[in-house]
Amino acid sequence: MSESMPKSISVSQDWFPIVAESAHPLSSLAYHEIAKGVWLIAEHGRRARGGVGQFRLLLKSSEFGTTISPVVTGYYDLSNVHQPNWIEITRFIAHLPLTDGRYIDLEEEITLEVIKALGSVIPPGGSLVVEYESPIHSTTELALSAGVPPVASPLGGMLFAAGCGSAFRDRASAGGGQAGRRRLQGFRTSNTTSSREEANAMLIELEEFIERSKELDWHVQAQSRPIAEATISALREILSAL
Repeated sequence: MSESMPKSISVSQDWFPIVAESAHPLSSLAYHEIAKGVWLIAEHGRRARGGVGQFRLLLKSSEFGTTISPVVTGYYDLSNVHQPNWIEITRFIAHLPLTDGRYIDLEEEITLEVIKALGSVIPPGGSLVVEYESPIHSTTELALSAGVPPVASPLGGMLFAAGCGSAFRDRASAGGGQAGRRRLQGFRTSNTTSSREEANAMLIELEEFIERSKELDWHVQAQSRPIAEATISALREILSAL
């Protein structure tokens, strides 16, 4: 995410539908099917200072209709020719109210598909930033606090699967819409050379982590080691193909 992002962003009270196949940079998210019979409803707010856009995603299902609250709310800048493009998720809710008074809880597979949908919009060299203070990301917060490599945390693993995990930055108070909130920034690689270097560095980091992970809390181990091992296998395949 560009360091030039405004430190203060006024939140829009008005939301407008994003039309699929329109000129809007997030149009590919509109009615994107993330599971059988489950789609994203994308909306945008008014532009904030500096041209930063506001957006939110709701879920629509053939079974329960459209959620009242958005699953994701955030900001984006996908038209910057001088700085890397980015999307920042400032709120991720997994316990969503329905119009009939019921609530649904997102399964991990749905959460991953939402992240992957957002990652598909990020161009080379850009990044996807996700806050991890919401209850849905509590295990990630615990893992990162214990020194687990970002890619081996649950959220980091999702960003990697979304193509935004060539490198990571753990952000706490560098400014932005939710200054002070802890956020994980995952980058999409910019070229083949960078991809090889980044994959090598991440592979070394994960192999070292596997050796020292036995010293961690058992819950952290149980969550992070499988992700680390799966990522090591994926990185080796990537390197053999480059």
